[in-house]
Amino acid sequence: MKRCLILGYGQRENGRIDEQIEDRCRKALRMYRNGKIEKIYLTVSASKNGVSMASAMRDFLVEQGVRENNIIVEQRGRNTAGEMEVFLSLVPTDERVVFVSTWYHIPRILWLALWRVRLTHFALGVAWRHAHFKADVLIEFLKFANAILRPRSSAKVLSVAPSPS
Repeated sequence: MKRCLILGYGQRENGRIDEQIEDRCRKALRMYRNGKIEKIYLTVSASKNGVSMASAMRDFLVEQGVRENNIIVEQRGRNTAGEMEVFLSLVPTDERVVFVSTWYHIPRILWLALWRVRLTHFALGVAWRHAHFKADVLIEFLKFANAILRPRSSAKVLSVAPSPS
């Protein structure tokens, strides 16, 4: 069974997911509908105005037809590496996994995955729309530099998941 992690990004002021997260969710949704993945994991711990991003992502996926029992929510990842750590702690080590994110984020995910998963056991799902050049692409260079220097120790994980909203 292939399991998929959709990496978090941003929310609107009302707590709903923004267009970039929606694009990532739609990428995973296409893979789910095509039988390429069976379970979707949401491990981001961020929230806005009392609404957890993972819960908002789950709600969107359910509205689009994903069965709720095929979505696992474990809100403990505080950054990309942390989300990956939480996800991989929930998945058997011999399981093939897919990481889904926006195109500019993929090099960092690839680098971090190579430190955590055998190359033959992971794939990448790429969402192509809704990247913001200044806010996303330029900042990503700094985040990628941190990941290169600290591929394992850069993970930020909450010890206990916040209560769902």
